[in-house]
Amino acid sequence: MRQVKIGAPGFILMDEMRRDMPGTLQRIAHLGYDGIELLGFFGHSAADIRAWCAQAGLEPYSCFISMADLLGEGIAPDNPVDQAVAMPGSTPEEKLAYVKEIGCQYVGLLLPDDVMDETVMARINRAVALIRQQGLQAQYHNHAKEYLNRWGEGYRMDYIMENSDPAMLFEPDLGWIEIGGGCCPDQLRRYAERIRIVHLKDYYRQTFDTSLPHLFRPTGYGVMDWATLLPLCEQVVQPLWYTADHDKAYDQDIYQELGMSLDFIRNALLYCD
Repeated sequence: MRQVKIGAPGFILMDEMRRDMPGTLQRIAHLGYDGIELLGFFGHSAADIRAWCAQAGLEPYSCFISMADLLGEGIAPDNPVDQAVAMPGSTPEEKLAYVKEIGCQYVGLLLPDDVMDETVMARINRAVALIRQQGLQAQYHNHAKEYLNRWGEGYRMDYIMENSDPAMLFEPDLGWIEIGGGCCPDQLRRYAERIRIVHLKDYYRQTFDTSLPHLFRPTGYGVMDWATLLPLCEQVVQPLWYTADHDKAYDQDIYQELGMSLDFIRNALLYCD
């Protein structure tokens, strides 16, 4: 079996991290995760975050940053996510040096819900160039909107990939692709060469009607067809990391649900040879 690393998702852990970042990292490591994909720095120094990850035995392989912050456009004072991911420094180089010091290799861009056009793509490509110049790798992480919104015969995601700097990687969130009405196998095959990290989000919805609401579930406990998708990932993509994505535990215990996701993924991968 191929050696696979599995990381914990940052979004569901934001409140936990804000209250006690080193303690949260220790609890994630205790569950058996290999790494953490950070979504939020919460004003801590890069040296502290790197040390806390090392003490927990977690690899901070990736993080999300605000594209507006990187480009010097400022961050929204009333947006808690933007505040959480704010990077110290007055220049893009200083901000990305902070990310490098933490130890992240991959950088996901957080964008506002703009209509995707040439102006937005130019900003994305400028951010990608800045990230590449610092020896890091930029990624575009999809949500549902890139599939709910069409582009000719394809998806908005296809427009983004076709008009982006080829150095920009695609970080597919398989749950969001399906929630948005997209075809996961098509996207995995089409962009396999530009994928290093795959998000394994799961959800429940009574039908595949994209107009209906959905509920997030631990990976393996929703309606996603992992018996098809995980072997396809292993055969076609062979990502360096899987992120056990999970956005909301509702009234359940976050750590219990992240443990359920990890156990399912590790066991399911045993049958992907």
